[in-house]
Amino acid sequence: MTPETPPPRGRLPLSPSPALRGTWLLVLLGLELLALTLRFDTQGLTGAAPGWTRWLGAAPAGVHIGLASVAAFLVIVGPRLPTLWQGLHPPVRQHRWGLWLAGHGVALSVFILVTAAILDVEPAAVRPSLLWPVAWGLSGATVFLLWLGALAPPSGWGHLMHQEYAAVLGASLVGVGAWGSGQISQALWTPLTETTLGVVRALLGLVYPDVYYDLAEQVVGTAMFQVTIAPACSGYEGVGCVTLLLLLYLWWFRRHLRFPQSLLLLPIGAVAAWGDNALRLAVLIALGTSVSPAVAQGGFHSQAGWIAFLLVGLGVIVMTQRCAFFTATTPSPAVPAPVQYATALLVPLLVLMATIVLTSALSSGIDYLYPVRVVTTSGALWAFRKAYRPLAWTWSWPALVFGMAVCGVWMVLEPADHHRSTVVAASLAPLPEGLTMIWIGFRVLGAVLIVPVAEELAFRGYVLRKLVASDFATVRPGRFTLLACLLSSALFGMLHGRWLAGTLAGIGYALALRQRGQLADAVVAHMTTNALLAAYVLAHHRWSLWV
Repeated sequence: MTPETPPPRGRLPLSPSPALRGTWLLVLLGLELLALTLRFDTQGLTGAAPGWTRWLGAAPAGVHIGLASVAAFLVIVGPRLPTLWQGLHPPVRQHRWGLWLAGHGVALSVFILVTAAILDVEPAAVRPSLLWPVAWGLSGATVFLLWLGALAPPSGWGHLMHQEYAAVLGASLVGVGAWGSGQISQALWTPLTETTLGVVRALLGLVYPDVYYDLAEQVVGTAMFQVTIAPACSGYEGVGCVTLLLLLYLWWFRRHLRFPQSLLLLPIGAVAAWGDNALRLAVLIALGTSVSPAVAQGGFHSQAGWIAFLLVGLGVIVMTQRCAFFTATTPSPAVPAPVQYATALLVPLLVLMATIVLTSALSSGIDYLYPVRVVTTSGALWAFRKAYRPLAWTWSWPALVFGMAVCGVWMVLEPADHHRSTVVAASLAPLPEGLTMIWIGFRVLGAVLIVPVAEELAFRGYVLRKLVASDFATVRPGRFTLLACLLSSALFGMLHGRWLAGTLAGIGYALALRQRGQLADAVVAHMTTNALLAAYVLAHHRWSLWV
C-alpha cells in the first residue's frame, strides 16, 4: 500500500484512512452478526405452517458458507492482498462512505424489525404471506451491500470482481464444498459410528476378556468402564480437521510437491485420522478401566483428540517431505538462515502447546503438571537463546499502558465462571500447603514470564511478519499491514479459546510493537496483562481466569 498524503499542519484529517476505516467496519460487522445471533434463533421456525419457513430456517448455513468462502478467498489471493486493497480505493474518486454507513444503519433497523416480526411469534402464528420472506431477504441483502459500499466505493468492488472473478468463483465453490462436506459427514455418522465401535471392540479384545458391546445403544467398553460413541466420537470431526490441514499444506507448498500424486495425501490422512480416533477411544477405555476413570473422563477425554490430530497431521506432512514420490525437489542438507530463525521463533510455542496437551490429558480437575510446561518451554527458549540476542530487549512506558488496557478489556469480556473456580479450588484443597504454594509459584512464573515470551516470539515475531511477506525476515518488526494484524490477532484469539477477547488482546500487543518497532514492547505488554490477571486471581480466587 502506498502511504497516504498527510494532512496540512495544524489541521485534523476530516476522514479516517481507508485502513483505519476498514478496521472499524470489520469490527462493526462482527458485532452486528454477534448481536443478531444472540437475539434471534431461526430454529424457532421448526414446525411453522408456511412452507417458506424451511429455507428461512436454513439461513445460518448461508452465513457459514459466506465465512468459509471469504477465508478461502484470502488464502487464494494471498500475496496480492495489499495490491487488491489499494485497488479497492482509487485515489481519483471521492468516497462518500458516511452516507453508505448511514444507509447501512437504516437498513439494519428495518431488517431487525422484519426479523422480529417473523421470529418473535409462536410457530403456528407465523404469517403465511410471501411478502415477509421477500422483505426479510431484500432487507438483509441491502444491509450487507450498504456495508460493502461503506468499506469501498462500488467502482472498486467492480474492479475487484473483474480482476479476481476466478478466485471469487473458486472461493465460493470451496465455501459450498466445506458446508456440504459437513452435511455429508453428518449423514454418514451412523455407519461410521458402527464401524468405529467394531474396531474399538476388536482392539479391546486383545487385552480385556470382558468386553461389553451394545450396537443398538452404541456403547462399548469393559465391565468396569464403558463409553457411548457420540457423533463427535465417530471420527468424522478428526477426518475433517486433518483434511483441512492437508489442503492448506498442499496449497502453501504447491511449488515443492508433485501433482497429481500429492492428492493421495487427502485419503491417506483421512484414513489415518479415523484409525487414530478408534485407537484413542480404545486407550481411553483402557485408561478408565486400569488407571483412573476420573482422568479418562477429564483431561484425556478432552485433550486426546488434539493429540491424535497433531500426530496424524504433522506425521503425514513429515512423511511427505521425506518421500521423493510426493516432493518435486530434493531438499538441501544445509538449512538457510531464515529457516533457522523461524525455527527459533516458533519452537518454544510448539513445545508449550505440546506440553499443554500431554499434561492436560493426564490430569483431571486442574493441570497438576503445569510446572512441566514451564520447564520444557524454558528449555526451548534457552536452546535458542543465541537467536534472540540481536533483538533489542529494552522496554517503554507505552508498552505498560497497552498491557493494562488489554487487561481491562479481558476482564470486561471474560465472564465470571464460578463453577470452574469452585472446581479448581476443590482440586487444590487436598494438596499439602507446600505443594499448593509450589504449584501457584510455577503458575505465576509461567503466566508472567515464560508464556508471554513464547507467544510473542511466535505471533508478533513470526506470524505477523509472515502475513506481510513470504520472506518474513526482511520485514522490520512493527511494520505490518492491517490485514496481517487482524489475521494474526484472530489466530491468537483462537489459540486462547476466547476469540473476541483474545483477538483484541492480539491487536493491543501488535500496537505496542508498532510504537518503537521492538518485539520487547509486545512482550512487556503481554507480561503486564498476565501479571495483573495473576494478582487479581490470587486476591479474589477467581481461578477461572487461569483455565
